[in-house]
Amino acid sequence: MRKVSIIGLARSGEAVAYLALSDGFDVFVSDVDDTPQLRQRAQKLREANIRCELGGHSERILDADIIVVSPGVPLDIQILQSAGQKNIPIISEVEFAYRHEQGKVIGVTGSNGKSTTATLIARILADSGIRTILAGNIGNPYSANVIKTSPDSVSVIELSSFQLEAMDTFCPHIAVMLNLSPDHIDRYNTVESYYEAKFHIFDNQGETDYAVLFADQPEVASLSNQINSQPIWFSIVSEKHPGAFVKNSMIYRDQEEILSPKKLGIPGPHNLANALAAVASTIPLDIQPDSIATTLENFEGIEHRLERFLQHNGITFVNDSKSTNPDSLKFALLSFERPIILIAGGYDKGNDFHSVREIFQQKVKSAVFTGQTGNKMAEQLAKNLTHCAVIPDFDKAVQRAVSLARPGDVLMLSPGCASFDSFSNFEQRGNYFKKLVKMIISKKKISQPFRK
Repeated sequence: MRKVSIIGLARSGEAVAYLALSDGFDVFVSDVDDTPQLRQRAQKLREANIRCELGGHSERILDADIIVVSPGVPLDIQILQSAGQKNIPIISEVEFAYRHEQGKVIGVTGSNGKSTTATLIARILADSGIRTILAGNIGNPYSANVIKTSPDSVSVIELSSFQLEAMDTFCPHIAVMLNLSPDHIDRYNTVESYYEAKFHIFDNQGETDYAVLFADQPEVASLSNQINSQPIWFSIVSEKHPGAFVKNSMIYRDQEEILSPKKLGIPGPHNLANALAAVASTIPLDIQPDSIATTLENFEGIEHRLERFLQHNGITFVNDSKSTNPDSLKFALLSFERPIILIAGGYDKGNDFHSVREIFQQKVKSAVFTGQTGNKMAEQLAKNLTHCAVIPDFDKAVQRAVSLARPGDVLMLSPGCASFDSFSNFEQRGNYFKKLVKMIISKKKISQPFRK
């Protein structure tokens, strides 16, 4: 019997364990952490005859024909170095899942906008009658969904840089590169290394495949000289074929008029770029422009990304917990014309926030910085802003922000940082924020905060 070791027991690790079991593998799962949540997952796996270990990686991992690495696991840890010395193949969860894919794949990556664009592409496809699966970094593991694929289906996969490491055969028919900006400096030695991880999305493409590229960003546009697939462009500022662009205040797909950007259901210039990328992705597919226009007009975004979840006393409350880097914070600030009460801060990935300072000073009325990066962000963004506070505790930070908001304001959580200093993930952070705001407004007693 073939043996597989899986490193990491988060959602992706759990999903790939069950997929490998269904393939007839003898499965072993290892995680360096040991938490109540992981113990619960491990118990369910053991009940399915999957061996598990928690609290560290033992040499048992090396008793395998192949090793599958979950996205959050760096490839330079000692046990993987030992596996490399033994010539044990090491692949990602996405690579393992892809080997079961029966239909076509659209892969979406970039530093910002991945979830929104992947969801919008999937919605356009589904609304046009195409059987569509949405999975990947969006919180729905590819390994848990690939069994649903068929020759007539299209899988739309959101891909982080972590997921694009340790690939072998993965080849999306349409690969979308939205944008590039520095991120995950805590994991990659250089910005160039981070970009190179993103570029892996094009590695196995050939002449019959397509690369959707952002013509307005030189770092992305230059990729057309490095890939083997056919480039398709999207641009806000210029007309470039084949592609999607804005001309005469209308979105076009090559010669086909789609709709006015003013009718888009999602706000902000960054979302115009995301919408253009989604439209460009349909060029190799048989989708009518009227159907695309209807979806673009009706699509209101995704949870935790500029989510307007509450209106109260003239204040708009926005959950943008998915903002995990400086550019995503900048795009969030550009999305509103009204005064902003900002809550920002979280886990420190080593990012620099000076690039946001000008927009911050133009848009933000008051700011409350919290978490591990609170002092750093206050220093880089709000040195001369009088209405600014650094409050490490998340609950107290939200309470202060609510007390500062007045009718006509937008109170927004847009951290610009990952969540791991206080929460398990951005979903938990966003859900807790929404719950906390509603409790503060209703003046209920705040329950004990939950953390990872």
